[in-house]
Amino acid sequence: MDQQTVITSDISSSETEYENMLQVDKHIKYFMGHLNVLPHFYGSQDTNRMTILYFIVGSLDVLGKLDQVLNDEKKKEIIDWIYSMQIVPDQNDSNLERCGFRGGNFLGLPINCYQCCHEHPLNENQTRYDVGHIAMTYTALAILRILGDDYSRVNKKAIVGGLKYLQDKNGCFKATCFGSETDIRFTFCACAISSFLEDWSGVDTELAFQYILSSRGYDYCFSHGPGLESHGGSTYCAIAALHLMGMIDRLDHQEEMKEWLLKRQISGFHGRPQKDADTCYSFWVGGTLKTLDCLQYIDESQTTLFTLSCQTDYGGISKVKDAYPDVLHSYMSLAGLSLIGFKGLNRVFPSLNITERAAAGLKCFESRNCNK
Repeated sequence: MDQQTVITSDISSSETEYENMLQVDKHIKYFMGHLNVLPHFYGSQDTNRMTILYFIVGSLDVLGKLDQVLNDEKKKEIIDWIYSMQIVPDQNDSNLERCGFRGGNFLGLPINCYQCCHEHPLNENQTRYDVGHIAMTYTALAILRILGDDYSRVNKKAIVGGLKYLQDKNGCFKATCFGSETDIRFTFCACAISSFLEDWSGVDTELAFQYILSSRGYDYCFSHGPGLESHGGSTYCAIAALHLMGMIDRLDHQEEMKEWLLKRQISGFHGRPQKDADTCYSFWVGGTLKTLDCLQYIDESQTTLFTLSCQTDYGGISKVKDAYPDVLHSYMSLAGLSLIGFKGLNRVFPSLNITERAAAGLKCFESRNCNK
C-alpha cells in the first residue's frame, strides 16, 4: 500500500499523525522555488504575478515559516517590487480612474518601474493601457500587510478614489476602468481594499449590498451575477463582502444557505452539486462556513485526509490526487486546514484571506464586524 493510500484511508489517525503527514519542508522548498523562478507553465499568467506572489507569501505565513525563510533584505526586495507596480496620479490628477496596482511589469514600456513616473514622463499613447486591476490591488495590499509594511507609500487617496470609477450603476465592480469583467469577485475585492485602507468612501455599500442580493439563487446561495448558478467561490465572495461591510445580519434565509454549504462536503468539498471534490473549496466553502459560525458541523477528518492525499512528492498541493500542484490550490489547501485548527498552522481570517497575525490591528478583524 503506497503512502497516498494510507493517507486517504487511515480515518482513525490521531491529530499528531495528521500533523506529521503535512510535508512542511517540501512545501517550503516548493514555494521558495516559485518565489525565485516561476516554472514555464506560469507564462500565460504573466499579468497576474501579483496574485501568484500573494499565494506564495501567504502560504509561507500560514505555515508559520515566513520569518524563517525570508530575511529583512528579501522582504524589502518584495515590498519594493510591489510598490513599483503602483500606478499613482499624474501631476494633474487626470488619471485617478487608472490608479491602483498592476499585476506585473508586462506592458513593455520604456520605463524603470522602480523610479518615479514623474521623473520619466511618458506620453498618453504609451500609458493608455497602463491601469490598475482591482484584484491586483487587493493582493498587493494583502502581501504588504503580511510582510509588516505600514502602507506609508500607498497612495490611499488615489486607490480609494479609483474604486468609485469601478463601481457600476447596478452596484457591481469591474476589474479595470476599461470595463472587462464585472462580477461578485470584484465586489469582494473592493470591500477588502476598503478594509485594508480603513476608508469606505470609494464604495457605495448600499448599492453593493443590493447587487449581492440580486446574485442570490433559489437555493439562497450566490453566483457570479444575477440569474447564474450558485457556486461555493461566489458565495464566499458574497459573504466575505457582506461581513466586511457589516451587513450579514441583513441577510435572510441563512439556515438554508448553511445547509447548502454543508452539503458541499463529499470527502473534501466541491463548489457545486454533482462535481468532484477540489482542495481549494476547503477554503472557499470552509471560510464561508467559518464566517457564518457553522464550520464545526463539517467532518474535519474527511477534509483533512482529502487535502493531505493531494500533496505531491516534491511539494505543493494539487486540486485532486495524482495531479500537478499549483500555488493557488496549495495556498487554499493550507488555508482550509488552518480554519479547522490544523496543528502548526497560523489561523486564517477568512473575510480577508490573510492570517489572523497579519490582520491583527485592522478594525474589521478586531471587531469581527466592519465599517458600520
